[in-house]
Amino acid sequence: MASIGQRVRQGVVGLCVLLLAAALALQFSGHGYFWRALASTYLQGHATAHIDDAHDFAQRTIQAGDLQPWPENPRKNQKPLDAAMLAYLQQHGTAAFVVAHQGAILHEQYFAPYNADSRTNSFSMAKTITTLQVGLAVQQGVISSFDAPLTEQIPEYAQDPRGQKATVAQLSAMKSGHDWTENYYLPLNVTTELYYGLDAQDVVLRQGFEREPGSAYEYSSGSTQLLGVFLKRALAAKAPGLTISEHLSRSLWKPLGMSHDAIYTLDRPEAEGGMERTYCCIFATAKDYARIGQLLLQDGQWQGKPLLDKAFVERIRQPDLVPFYGHSLWMDWQYKHPFYSLQGHQGQYVIVVPSKQLVVVRVGQFRNKKDKGPNGAIPAEVYRFVDQAVALVE
Repeated sequence: MASIGQRVRQGVVGLCVLLLAAALALQFSGHGYFWRALASTYLQGHATAHIDDAHDFAQRTIQAGDLQPWPENPRKNQKPLDAAMLAYLQQHGTAAFVVAHQGAILHEQYFAPYNADSRTNSFSMAKTITTLQVGLAVQQGVISSFDAPLTEQIPEYAQDPRGQKATVAQLSAMKSGHDWTENYYLPLNVTTELYYGLDAQDVVLRQGFEREPGSAYEYSSGSTQLLGVFLKRALAAKAPGLTISEHLSRSLWKPLGMSHDAIYTLDRPEAEGGMERTYCCIFATAKDYARIGQLLLQDGQWQGKPLLDKAFVERIRQPDLVPFYGHSLWMDWQYKHPFYSLQGHQGQYVIVVPSKQLVVVRVGQFRNKKDKGPNGAIPAEVYRFVDQAVALVE
């Protein structure tokens, strides 16, 4: 009869064999990204991707140029946030809450350990920035049109009856029909692979089209990464070696006078041909995110000169197939304080309230996923942030 010690050793060996078999099965089934996901989330105390995960990925710098300091409202921080709002922000791990009014900082508040220099993950606010880059590339003659066919730069879909009809603008409006399942929490799925895998281009290009382009809205990170592939190829065709990060630096970061260099995380190291994860992952400061909102509030004008085409700005902030989404912008034009916004996975927001000349930025660790807004698409907390900002100026 085996001793207790022998049985324990046999059990440990058996467990190790099972774990090794599971690891090999995951690797050979194409799910090797699971281990990277596990190391970057649960083993660091997180249930999903988080705002400080830049160190888990290869990076490119989005260089800033000459600083254009934000003007400060003479009444800055004189009126505190409502006690309930302050408690809510603290409860949900807020890093920063910033309000600009008429082009000047009215309220600026940071929550330890974060400060004005902290660069946190944009998550899907990057989708809006990618759309803006595409608009700028059209203005620069790099892309023929915002309505250019996808096959102009992605011939892989030339034989796909639906893919050959899809356009750049449809990707931005989430209505291209590209086949995708959006889920940030399942360990083995295409969205997790896109985030933690090592070839974002391959992930999105192997997906076909499940419906007629233009026929239905379906929010999809894959669509914006595909848009990034289109942009990457268009830039390379015009100027070999020009990366998405460098184009963003030249076209937006430097002209807007950003205060800090930003970080773009890549799917794999530069030396291995890594590309920007254009659907998710720019790391910047709260006040630099606010400049994106201010640019949109000013109809694409910056320092009295057109930076973004006004007609393009008007187009992307109008509803498309659904009343709450345009082209990479969320909106509620029927609210008592009509607004549109950039929005990210864990409650990253740049909110523009045109009637009050307000730009509101909230970045942080969590958002309240159970509290739905009036249209079921935009979180209720967005409306609270809008109301709080309006209260600061009234």
